Amino acid sequence: MPSDPIAITSKDAVDVEGDEVQVVWSLNRRPTSDWAREFRSATVARDGSTDFVNMPAPDIRSGGTIHWTVPAADLRGAVQYVKACVEAANEGYRQLLVRREEERRRRDEEERAKALRLQAAQQALNALD
Repeated sequence: MPSDPIAITSKDAVDVEGDEVQVVWSLNRRPTSDWAREFRSATVARDGSTDFVNMPAPDIRSGGTIHWTVPAADLRGAVQYVKACVEAANEGYRQLLVRREEERRRRDEEERAKALRLQAAQQALNALD
């Protein structure tokens, strides 16, 4: 379970169509499906034109890239938004890992307690010869 946060390593304009630019952000490693889910569900505000604010969210890819076609005038807002979403996903994923570890510990504790009760029941049963 990776403990280092995912980071953006580069951002590249890969295509232009009219007034829109397709940007690809590269990440330092491939995201897990849980991290990608956190990225997609990040609640980060967008600042920019109405078109930018209302457009679909960026596309996170399993290979470790984020793709988004945005108005050229909103490149600054897009960069800030993707950076904030990566930070939110890192925090959400960290919290998810903490919850999973707490759940694992709770289950382990329950299993140990059950094993002790079973052992006590067996000892009581053995004493009834």
